[in-house]
Amino acid sequence: MGQKHVFYLSILGGLAILAVLIVQLFWVRAAININESHFERTVTMALTNVAEKISADGGKRFQQFNPVKKIDPNNYIVEVNSEINAELLHYYLIQEFDYFNIGFDFEYGIYDCYEDEMVFCDFIRAGTTIETFEWSELPTFEGMDYYFSVSFPTKPILAMHNTPMWAVTSFILMLVILFFIYAMYVVMTQQSASRVQRDFINNMTHEFKTPISTISVIQEVLATSGAGNDEEKRKKYLGIIGTEAQRLNEQVEKVLNITRVEKKTFDLYKEGISLHELMDDVTERLFELANSNEIIIEKDFLAKNDLIKADSVHFTNVLFNLIDNAIKYAGKGSIINLITEEKPKNIILTISDNGVGIDPKDKKRIFDKFYRVSTGNVHNVKGFGLGLFYVKKVIDAHGWNIQVQSEKGKGTTFTIKIPKTNN
Repeated sequence: MGQKHVFYLSILGGLAILAVLIVQLFWVRAAININESHFERTVTMALTNVAEKISADGGKRFQQFNPVKKIDPNNYIVEVNSEINAELLHYYLIQEFDYFNIGFDFEYGIYDCYEDEMVFCDFIRAGTTIETFEWSELPTFEGMDYYFSVSFPTKPILAMHNTPMWAVTSFILMLVILFFIYAMYVVMTQQSASRVQRDFINNMTHEFKTPISTISVIQEVLATSGAGNDEEKRKKYLGIIGTEAQRLNEQVEKVLNITRVEKKTFDLYKEGISLHELMDDVTERLFELANSNEIIIEKDFLAKNDLIKADSVHFTNVLFNLIDNAIKYAGKGSIINLITEEKPKNIILTISDNGVGIDPKDKKRIFDKFYRVSTGNVHNVKGFGLGLFYVKKVIDAHGWNIQVQSEKGKGTTFTIKIPKTNN
């Protein structure tokens, strides 16, 4: 799937989900309004019945057209133009709320309208019925007009048990959205992996094609001309074939090493080795490459005890990859510094250069498999993007630590922390 197709798919999918989400929000809002309207009507009818019964018990005719006033979604005031018997009010509220199936905790208060103060209140748990109601000595107020108030302090904004369908569909919609996001993440990841692998194949083809072409040309020259009879030329050509064959072998070995470390089938054969001697050996092998790029390798071995316990083969490859990378990316005329320092518990190995540095966005991914730092329009840096991935795997297998610090245009520093070995 092309990048444009993925982009368009993401946009269309996002718009579709946004449209469904907007519809769902309108639906939820409508459900909330319907639920609140139903609750308000039910409470109003129950409180009106309570007001009528209190008036009837007081021997007065109930004349209020709309005695119930809603203060806010959870608070109501009821006007009763007769004395209020607190005991009966308590009883009637439980009776009517039970009848109308109003299943919320509530509290009520009796207010003196003249003094503007609350003179009695109580809190009733949900589920209290006439059968469980216990009569108690409550005060009776006579001779004044009263309001009583009822509030539902524990009532949620929306009663879930009254609206199960929209809750279920909202949950399903959230699952769909999460699934879409995850699917797009997988598609993006797979596309990125596919692009990286395609670049790897292109790089590998180029790296293999060059020595194969060189060997093929030399073979043709030796077969069709008299060069094979010239001992000096024959030795020269055979030397080139050997160099190119070795180059091919090294590239194949890199791929095989990655296969081993990725499958975790490689074993470390740790032994006591001299870090300084190993670094000298690697820099000697890379001297010609550094010299051809006009790069100076400076060594400052400060660690007095350079004995470490490591797999000499794999660690040699680690040093080779790090220094080889520094030579490739540092640029002509640069200086590469190899420094060792001794700490109480560790030996610190630092490989730094004053070259082009690494962009912050590349720095986060330099240890990813197949990832290669962009060099802009310059394409002279060869490789598969496997070197630093291999380095990180080997360092982790040893139980060591590697860190990278870099600033664009100022250079790069790799620091390896190696635990000291017990003599």
